[in-house]
Amino acid sequence: MGKKRDDLIGQTGSYTRTFTIIDAHDGEGFGGKPAPVQIRISNNMGETFWTELDDDISLD
Repeated sequence: MGKKRDDLIGQTGSYTRTFTIIDAHDGEGFGGKPAPVQIRISNNMGETFWTELDDDISLD
């Protein structure tokens, strides 16, 4: 293994994954108030999970 890069520890960033929405439901907040749409996604890393459809997710 190469030299440890302490200068990178703690840095933040973002990366792109390809995903497919495999299920979706209107969100329902406390007291029946609207909430973000909940989507279940399967990504190109073989992971499947639920998340909110928000501004961090870009659809083609």
